[in-house]
Amino acid sequence: MFSLPPLTALRAFESVARLGSVTRAAEELHVTHSAISHQVRLLEKHLGIALIDRRARRMDLTHDGRVYAYQIRQSLQQIGGITERITQRKQSEYLTIGVIPSFATHWLVPRLPLFWQEYPDWKIELIASLDMQDFEDSSIDCLIRFGEVRMQGLHTEKIMSDWQLLVARDNYDRYTATQNTADALSLGTAILANEDLANWSVTANLENISVSETLVVNDSNLAMEALRNGAVDCILTRLSIVALWIEQGWLKKVTPHMPLHRSNYHLLWPNRSHNSPKLNIFKNWLKNQCNEFEQKVLSEALFTQRDNSQNFSFLKTNKLDLPLSLK
Repeated sequence: MFSLPPLTALRAFESVARLGSVTRAAEELHVTHSAISHQVRLLEKHLGIALIDRRARRMDLTHDGRVYAYQIRQSLQQIGGITERITQRKQSEYLTIGVIPSFATHWLVPRLPLFWQEYPDWKIELIASLDMQDFEDSSIDCLIRFGEVRMQGLHTEKIMSDWQLLVARDNYDRYTATQNTADALSLGTAILANEDLANWSVTANLENISVSETLVVNDSNLAMEALRNGAVDCILTRLSIVALWIEQGWLKKVTPHMPLHRSNYHLLWPNRSHNSPKLNIFKNWLKNQCNEFEQKVLSEALFTQRDNSQNFSFLKTNKLDLPLSLK
C-alpha cells in the first residue's frame, strides 16, 4: 500500500501552487492563512523535500514543487470528475450490467438498439469481465453469467440455453454442413479448449479426438479473433456467440452435430436490486429476447433464413473482419 499524504495537505498545497498565494488559497478553501501554511509544511515534512522556496520575497515553487503540484492537480481533477459522473448516474435511469465479454459483444450489444426503441431515455453501462464481479464494492445492478452461480444474498434466474457447434468461415469450401465431426476436425486447425469438450465429444461419439490445436484460449472472443485472422480454420463455440454471423452468411456450421450445452445463461442480482423497477423492466425485456432466440434455434430458422438487414460488405475480404461490437 502506498504511503499517502493527508488529503487536506494535498488540497492546500495544490491551491497555493495554482493561485500563487497562501492568502488566496486560504480564501478559496475557507480556512485561515496559518492553517494553509501549516498544511503545506506538514506535506513537506511527510515528503522530506521542500516544495516552496521561502528564500525569495514572493512565493516560488521549487522544481520538485512544480512537478508535484501538476501531478496532484491531475489526480484531484480525475477524482472530481469520476465523483461527478457517479453522482449524476445515480440520479438518472442508468442500469449497470456485469457481463461476460463474448456474450456482450456478439449477443447483447447487437440487441440493445431494440431496447432503446422501447426505452429511449435509458442509459446502460456494461462492465465486461470473465471474473465474478463483486456486488458489495460496485454499482452493478445485475450480472449475466454462463453457468449456474449460487451465493448467499444473490437472486438467480436461468434466462437462456445454448448449443455447441463447430463453425468455419463461409468461404472455406472444404467444410460442409453434412460431414461428420471426425472428418471436419481432420480438415484443418481448430480451437476446442475454451468450451465443454467432454460433453461435445461424447455426444458426437468421438472416443479419441485427434486434432491439430496449435492455439489454446480462455475466451470466445479470442477464438473468434483467431478465426477472423486465419490463425485457425474452425472453432468449437457456443451458438449464441456466432448466430448473428451465421445469419449474415459470414460463418457456417461445418457438421450437423450441435448438442445442447450443459451450462446455461443466468441473470443474477443482489437483494438491493430485487425490487428495482428498472431491473424488472430490463429482466423482462431480456427474457423475451432470450426466448425469441431459443425459438428461432429450435425451429431451425437461424440456419435456413438469411438476414440481410445489415450491411457487412466490409467483410468481403480475404479476412473475416468481425468487429468487436455491432450497433
